Parts: sequence; C-alpha cells; structure tokens
Amino acid sequence: MSYPLRVVLLLFILISTSVGAENVQLSGSAPEFANQELVFKTFTDQITYTEVLLAKCPVDSAGNFACSLSIDQTRYVFLRLGAYEAFLFIEPGKEYEIILPERKDKTMADELNPYFEPIQYHLGIINTHEKELNYQLAFFDEIYALMLNNSLHLTYNKLKKHNANTGTTKVDTVYSDKTYSRIVDNSAYLISQNFKEIDIDREIEKADSIFADVDIKFFNDFKKYKYAQYRHLSNQEMMKSISNSYYQNNEILYHNPAYMSLFNLVYKDYFQYFGRTEKGGKIYQDINKQESYSALNNTLQQDSILANDTLRELVILKCLYDEFYKDKFSRKAMLKILDSLSLSTQNPEHLLIAKNIRNKVTKLLTGYEPPQFQLFDKDSNLVSLNDFKGKYVYLGFCTTVSYACIKEFEMLRSLYERHQKNFEIVVICMDENLPQMKHFVERKRFPYTFLHYGNQVEVFKDYDIRAFPTYYFINKQGKLSLSPAASPDENVELQIFKVMRANGDL
Repeated sequence: MSYPLRVVLLLFILISTSVGAENVQLSGSAPEFANQELVFKTFTDQITYTEVLLAKCPVDSAGNFACSLSIDQTRYVFLRLGAYEAFLFIEPGKEYEIILPERKDKTMADELNPYFEPIQYHLGIINTHEKELNYQLAFFDEIYALMLNNSLHLTYNKLKKHNANTGTTKVDTVYSDKTYSRIVDNSAYLISQNFKEIDIDREIEKADSIFADVDIKFFNDFKKYKYAQYRHLSNQEMMKSISNSYYQNNEILYHNPAYMSLFNLVYKDYFQYFGRTEKGGKIYQDINKQESYSALNNTLQQDSILANDTLRELVILKCLYDEFYKDKFSRKAMLKILDSLSLSTQNPEHLLIAKNIRNKVTKLLTGYEPPQFQLFDKDSNLVSLNDFKGKYVYLGFCTTVSYACIKEFEMLRSLYERHQKNFEIVVICMDENLPQMKHFVERKRFPYTFLHYGNQVEVFKDYDIRAFPTYYFINKQGKLSLSPAASPDENVELQIFKVMRANGDL
C-alpha cells in the first residue's frame, strides 16, 4: 500500500523526533506560584511562530515543581507567568533547576490590551557554570546590547548637535530607550553615517575575543548570526551580500533564533523586491494568473541569491505567509501554490511550516472553520464551539467593563429577542474572573450565552481580537460566513439574512 508523500513526511517527522529525542528534567522551588501550573511551550517554527505544548508542570502547595519533557535538539522553551514571558534554552538529556522571577501579575489594563508585550525574562539556573549554554547566551546578549548602545549613543550626541545647529525638531535631553527608538525610526541616514565611522570588524573582534574558548555549536551559530545582523544594521552588508555569505551555502538552522531572526529580516518583502527587477517581474503572473508553484520556483531561480533549492523553498514559504494579507497577490492563488509546495517538498521542516501557514492564514477566512474553543459559561458549564454545530452563531468578543460593549449588550438583547429561532448569540468575555462576569450577566438578565475566556486565554489571540467589541458569523456547518461581521449597530441583520437566504434558510 502506498501513501502520499506528505503523509510519509509527516510520519518521518514523528518517527525521527521520537527516535532522536532525549528527556530533559526541569525542577525548582517557587512558593509564590504554589498550587499553580507551569506550562512549558516552544515554537514549531520561527516563521509562523506556531506554539506547541511541551509539558505541564504542577506546582505543589510548598512551591516545589518537577517535570520532564522530550526534545531532539537544542530548543528555545518559554512559559508565561503573568506579566513575564520567561524563557530558557534547553539541551537534550540535561537537567535544569530553574529560578522563576518574582511574581508580577498582569493588570486589568494589560489583560485588555491586545498589543500587550510581556517582559522577557531569561530564567536563572541554580549551580550554573561559565560553559553552560544559557550562561553564555545571557552574557553575549549583554555584550551585544553594549555594542548597539555605544553606536547609538554616538548617533544620539550627533543628532542633538545637529538639531541644535539647525533648529529642527528637538529630541529628549534624557538618554533613554524612547530616544533610541525615535532615532532608529526617524534618523536612518545619521545612523548609517555614524556606523561608517565605526570600525565594525574591530567591534566584532573585541566582542568575539571574550568568547574565544566557548565550544558550543548552538552558541557559536547564534553568535555568528547576531554579528551578521550587526553588520546588516550598520549597512556594511546589504541583503544580497548577507544572503550569499550566511545563507546560500550554509546549514539551515530552523530552531536557532539568531539565524531565523536575520533570515526574517533579510528576506522580508522579497517577492516585492525581486518583482521590481527585470528578471523577477514575472512572479506576479506566476502567482496571480498561472497559480503555479513550479513557474514561481523557476522565476525565483533566476536570482543568484536563491540558487540553493532548499533555501529558495524556505524563502517562498516565508513570503507566502508575509504577503497573504496584503493586496499584491491573490489569496486563492497563494493557497494553491502553498498546497503544491506541500505536495512536492521533500523537506519535513518545510512541510510542517507549510501546514502551520495554512492553519494560520485560513483560520479566520470566510469559508473555513474558525478556531475551536471550550469555555465556561456563567454556571460553570463547559461550552464548546462544536456544541453549536447545525446552528448559525453570531459570535462576539467583549468585556463587561467596556462602555462600547455594555451599550451593544442591550442591542444584542433586542437582536436575540427578535431572531433567537434563526441564530444563537454567543459572547466571549474577557472579565477579570468568572464570578465578575456571572454577577454582571445575572444582574442585567441577559438571555443569550456568555462564556468566560479564563481557561483558554489564547482564544482572543486565536481570533485576532484587537478591539472590543469584535464579531464573527458562523454558519450551520461550523464555517465562517462573515469574518469579521458587523456590530449590532451596523445593520448586521441585513448581512446575516443575506447569508441565510443564500443558504436557503430563509
């Protein structure tokens, strides 16, 4: 019996991972997190940054915890602890007694902020040593930050002098990260001129001498690509040079953050960049008209920086993902090309990335199934999206402390009273806790379904909620019909009835 290539490759991923994997032991003591659960995750790839669970680790009443997980290579592992995203690099077969940060819960404002960025915290290790990977990476990050700060400090002083002489926009007199950001955003020319005055090779040589005796492949690769990023920022090496020097004939390091960070920077907007050249202009026809992966692959092969087949395939994957929600290329065509790549690739990593891309870009597209959820209602009953199969669902995301949401809750009541036979109304609520939501719903006597996000906090991220309220409309087959849908005060009834009429349900 024969199997399709992609099935064989997926089996290969599962078998090779399990065969080459070794256990890693994680333990520690953190009384502040007593009776909680630590959830360790990693990224399956660093293009889509799809998260995967590695282990759940209960903390006992005394604050002690211990668990094991299995990995086949050095991996970046993280867990979310309130306002922190704590991380660690773990190696197969090793044991880590880790130190968690002091507890710092997210504020309600943080919870309600869709753009909240957690504080990055490199987990400490008890009884670590200078040759340990995390010790070296943390040390290197400090040195690298100093390299950038020294360069920006010189730029800052030059910019202050320039503004004083010309009377242009003032900058802060306080030397701060905010000032650095302003300089980076608005003063690219001065930065590039400043970097020309710095001996980049000498700066790298000085930093590298500190780590001359470190013999850890993952670390040395990390260091190499961070230095390359420093060169790129300095304008010493442009995209083509970096591609040829660091990517064309080098091992692809799918799980090394420094490699992938630079990769994502160097090949950003590559389709649009190459599409403006004489050789590359054909990619618009390859994608939008021919909808052909092989034609696109042949066109990109004309660019010398993508002579390597494996690298070219990875760049195509990145660009399909980056361009999907822009307006240059047909989404339908990009999905066809993605599927063709999945069928033809012989690289298990690329098959996994292609699968992740498809899941991410289609999860909120009309005609596709939305992300699943299983959440508690006001009476602590678990309710899943699948419970509504066979019914239309008007799905909203709100909070009971938002004025805009409170106003629309009453509109939803009126909508429910008129159309409860036609469709369900479900509101997923980001309140501080379930009792708060329950008290509000019962006091107001809302008749439709309220669910609390608390046991599946990622549901707001899954639905890309950036503002309250946000709505979707799901058909009887459990697929998105309106994504996003209008709000109750935007004549959503007309839109819903058009969908139902088109489906023969009115």
